[in-house]
Amino acid sequence: MPKDWKGDIVFSDSVAIFRGHVGENKAHGHWASQITIALEGELEFETAGGLMRSKAAYFTSKTTHRLLSGFVCSLYFDPFCESILKTLNKDAPEGWRALSQEELPPALASITAETDLRALLNSGALDTTDLTTSLDDKFKAVIREIKAQLGNGEDVDRDSLAAIVNLSPTRFSHWFVERTGVPVRSYKKWLKLRTAMDEMLDGTPPGGAAMIAGFSDLAHMGRAFSESFGLTYLDAQRALEQSNQL
Repeated sequence: MPKDWKGDIVFSDSVAIFRGHVGENKAHGHWASQITIALEGELEFETAGGLMRSKAAYFTSKTTHRLLSGFVCSLYFDPFCESILKTLNKDAPEGWRALSQEELPPALASITAETDLRALLNSGALDTTDLTTSLDDKFKAVIREIKAQLGNGEDVDRDSLAAIVNLSPTRFSHWFVERTGVPVRSYKKWLKLRTAMDEMLDGTPPGGAAMIAGFSDLAHMGRAFSESFGLTYLDAQRALEQSNQL
């Protein structure tokens, strides 16, 4: 396995796409649901079930996995958005599923090394719809507050969020998990990492990106990157720099 990740990255509000060579990474689970497609040969990956090889693999939110090698295209979807992957959820009882070329959604089966990823992201073919718009007003108020505070560089605390819906902090934590499947801290960490990546894409140095995103310092952001993606922010920065050269 190469040490460094090399490739290009594009983002929207609900989807991130990486295309390139897999570098060193640790077993990890993240907020986003993920599908990874081998663009050359087969994909090698690990889950709790062991080593697997297939054309592609789908991982639901928070499923622990590790990519081993290959030239791939990985798409990461915010679980709060219904996506092109919605039909795969029911067939992934262990949190993951190996896929053949024929089982890939048509818009993904056609991805190659030459595909214009930004055009794909903007085409509507990935079928992303914000599911929070269909939830109750209390929940939408909580999501708005989280995004607003993080947008201002503040890390809103659980007590403040609980007060919005008139719940105790402990009950609020259970209430949030009941609606999303993950703790509120996991959702906030995903938003912070997205903000940091956006800042780095705009040329902000990693230390500045960490502070803007609401991390206490660069080391805090680095740990969050490693825990969520299995790679360091330096790996991500190198991939971003590679992307800017393409």
